[in-house]
Amino acid sequence: MRKTILLIFVGLMMLIGCASYSSYNKYSTNDVAIQNRRLPSGYPTLLISSQGPQLDPQFYDIMGGLTSVVDSVTVFENHCRGAIEMLRYEARSIGADAVINLDCGSGTFGAKASGMAIFFKNREEALKTLEEIKAVLR
Repeated sequence: MRKTILLIFVGLMMLIGCASYSSYNKYSTNDVAIQNRRLPSGYPTLLISSQGPQLDPQFYDIMGGLTSVVDSVTVFENHCRGAIEMLRYEARSIGADAVINLDCGSGTFGAKASGMAIFFKNREEALKTLEEIKAVLR
């Protein structure tokens, strides 16, 4: 009798685990016009946190806005990390050098991240300036 109850319990836990994995949802979007998109540069896309100093607008051009959403029924994940990585992926796919005004809101079962995709007018100069102002990069 105890073995039967234990097996049923284990089976139910496996079923719940599989159901929670299958309901994992993540996606990202952008509002960048086709003419503003570029080929990926081969360099990693920088994420400049809004919690630190920002790069002066003279060093970049704005491509457009980015948004990502990650939903999951498990509370054991860092949802913002997943949403920010989806944002990085979206920025890379449109050829952005960096994302500014990075923001992430996390709930119990998901997160939503947003930011502005930019490309540098002069990459070396922009990176030097980011280092000088001690910008918070992710």
